[in-house]
Amino acid sequence: FDGYTIQYDTTSQEMKTPPPFLSTCLVALLAKTSWAAYMHTLPAAFVSLPCTCPSSPFVTTTCSSSGSTSTLRSRLSSGGIAMFATVQPSTTSDTGSSDSDTIDPSSGLDQDILSRITSSVASSREWAQDFDLVSESGASFYALFSGIRSSAALGIRGKPFYLQSKEVMKVMETAAMDGKDKDENKNENDSSLEEIQGFDGFFTFDDLAKALQDDFLDASRGSTDVRQGWKVTSVSTPRGSSFEDARMTLEEVQTALDKGTVIFNTAGAHIPKLAGATLACTDASSLPCAVNMYVTAAGKRTSAPPHTDRQDVIVVQTQGKKHWRVYSPPDPTLKPHADVYARGKGDDVLSLYSLEDVGCEKLLDVTLEPGDVLFIPAAYPHTTDTVTDLVEDTPENTSIHLTFNFDTHVWDLNYLNARRLALRRAGVVDSALGQNREEDSPYIGKVNLLPKEVREDLFSNLPLDFLDETRDLAAVVDSVTAEVKRISQSVDAETFDAVPDTVWRETVEMLQKQGMELLEIHRDMYLAAVEEGRERKAEEAITAHLSGDALVRARAMTPEKMQRLSLFRVQKFFEKINEAKKPLQNWTREGTNNESSTGNDLPANWEFTLPLTIGDQVEADLGGAFFPATVTKVVGGKYDVKFFDGDIMDGLDRSQIKLLVPPTSVAGSTADDTEEAPPGLTPKELKRWRKRQEKTKAKKG
Repeated sequence: FDGYTIQYDTTSQEMKTPPPFLSTCLVALLAKTSWAAYMHTLPAAFVSLPCTCPSSPFVTTTCSSSGSTSTLRSRLSSGGIAMFATVQPSTTSDTGSSDSDTIDPSSGLDQDILSRITSSVASSREWAQDFDLVSESGASFYALFSGIRSSAALGIRGKPFYLQSKEVMKVMETAAMDGKDKDENKNENDSSLEEIQGFDGFFTFDDLAKALQDDFLDASRGSTDVRQGWKVTSVSTPRGSSFEDARMTLEEVQTALDKGTVIFNTAGAHIPKLAGATLACTDASSLPCAVNMYVTAAGKRTSAPPHTDRQDVIVVQTQGKKHWRVYSPPDPTLKPHADVYARGKGDDVLSLYSLEDVGCEKLLDVTLEPGDVLFIPAAYPHTTDTVTDLVEDTPENTSIHLTFNFDTHVWDLNYLNARRLALRRAGVVDSALGQNREEDSPYIGKVNLLPKEVREDLFSNLPLDFLDETRDLAAVVDSVTAEVKRISQSVDAETFDAVPDTVWRETVEMLQKQGMELLEIHRDMYLAAVEEGRERKAEEAITAHLSGDALVRARAMTPEKMQRLSLFRVQKFFEKINEAKKPLQNWTREGTNNESSTGNDLPANWEFTLPLTIGDQVEADLGGAFFPATVTKVVGGKYDVKFFDGDIMDGLDRSQIKLLVPPTSVAGSTADDTEEAPPGLTPKELKRWRKRQEKTKAKKG
């Protein structure tokens, strides 16, 4: 196949000088058209071709294979052409080039990552043995995350890549065997290969059904309308007042799957079978990580419209297939008021057809099969569907993938937030970037108009050694402090000079202290879920011999078992997370010396009791923990909010929303006073806000 030249006569529809690979390649032309025009639909690694159709009826193109067995199924409906080809492995190197904008999946196979995974296998096996997670793919997950951590390919300057299951398993098994051969103390019962387990089938639809049966879980359904941003709504509503009536059922999940993707946020904390893998992610990265699970029925043309995320994500496909397209980040200067980490969410529309207009370039176009891995850096747009060869919508064909999050930006572990906290601690108004209020998003506005190099420096995450107790943490603080100062000076010399030199280091130390506490809370939360899973297995083993009514009674929900449900177990850790965030917040507030004029007149629980209005900056309940959000709608005691990452949540109670700062007194203000609109509002929300301001002014004067 490689290196052969095809000449195709578009008039007679005959192939000239046919190459010998015709025994393995069948080309069917259903209508007269240009070969060159059709070849534009093929992945770049398959062909190199002219960009325009030549005047001659003969079209010449040099073909080269991707170097691996793959099946191509492509169709150009407007031309009525179909091509079905199976390309056999080739030993010839890829020499062709292409102007096609579709990148062949195999080009994303990152050999550097694979080599890093290989070098992590030995320590990964030790980690899995220490936590007794060998039988739960613990070594494989830890090796995967360790390899990605060491690559340093994270964030806005990162690089998406795709790893096929067979390649990952090959390097892990080879490394395990090499380690066994070199071990002088090995024994005949060494289980090196048994400890290396793949991700294919790690979590299936049957596992989901059991998790719903065993626990009290919550889930959301994502929108599929490509004309709107990514939004989520609840999957279930209580059917009555009893425990069983309030619990989400498998039937409700299946109904939701007919309408879109079902999302289980922080699934590693709630579902014991996922806790070990999430612990592996947290320990390997030295970050407080989380995992979300996405379930999509087969045959969905859109399972998630184009959007960006605040996290660097590692996608592990465990069942079914899902088609992904990944793009380079949009140019933030074209829409500076938009959050680059929340594009295509809420009311910010990032349609598939507008991606090129905002500076995006397609980087990967792949279909994940069970066991495959995909890495997408933060701020890189992506969209998914489940239109694959698995056409029948059955439980076993349902796509399930786990999204492991490297949560650097979520926990303020980047240089932008380090600079912002230092300025606030020093009481310095950020005249360069604005967004001075605590509730303002730092990712919108003037920051997006900075020179690209400076902006990307700010958006870069702190090094992953920052929270790693095995490293010299003092030395890490020194290097991070020096980098924060360098970047801050490049942003604006005046604000940089106004911050006392000691404040820069103190800020970095406070960030590190908070990060390490959050890391430990997350580890404890996942370990608690692991232990809960083991206790449930032990209980099932004890009652396995029972049947009928005796089995029902033995496995009935008791008050003791109820307290162990994730609904209650996880909430305790989320409360600790919220408490762990307060010291840094209070420390930075001390520097502003801005106390509310309402002072002691505030009720004790004012954060959860004072009235809310559209545009208020708050923290809202997202799966048990509170995260920054903006109030977008108030109706009958219910509130709609838009979270920091662009996700929309409707119908929250007042108890689920925490006001960040008390309302300031209007005493001493004049009718000419103008309040700055809250950041991040859509045109519709801004219009509502302005109307409210006009009514307030009218009452005052």
